[in-house]
Amino acid sequence: MKKILTGILVYQLLIFPSVVLAEEKVSTAFKDIALPSDFEGVKKEPGAVYYSSSAKGKALIPVNVWGEVNKSGVHFVPVDTTLVQGLSLAGGPKSSGSLDKVKLTRSADGKIEEFKFNLQGGGTPEAYQMKLNPGDTIFIEKEFFYENRAYYTSLFGVIATILSTVLLYRQVKKGN
Repeated sequence: MKKILTGILVYQLLIFPSVVLAEEKVSTAFKDIALPSDFEGVKKEPGAVYYSSSAKGKALIPVNVWGEVNKSGVHFVPVDTTLVQGLSLAGGPKSSGSLDKVKLTRSADGKIEEFKFNLQGGGTPEAYQMKLNPGDTIFIEKEFFYENRAYYTSLFGVIATILSTVLLYRQVKKGN
């Protein structure tokens, strides 16, 4: 039965070289989609190709996920996947990710569009509604605050130690 359904889908895709996806009426070329069965032998390693095994019989589209995510690389996600779902399929953001600066870059009709999202506090309705298209790139910037905080905390500790040593030395010198 699975092979019959796959055959029917491939036959339809060959007859109609572009597919209309969801309500958005996004035309997608046949070369941009794949079936889960196309990825049976693909290793799942960081920086490699990942695919959603939860999408049984659904067409998959390639999406690039970069930056501070747990599994960066090319992810083949089901058609109709939203931005938030796509990030979840990539293992979610790392703790060092800047969730207020999530960027989605899309190339459409020779133009490059950039969308910015703030996912702090769970995200906005737009992030939950934004459907991913083949070739989209999701990028999460690195948040340097936590690294800098550790540096300044250490620096403050060193300064406090030096000051307390100087004050202790003065007190000892007064006593003599």
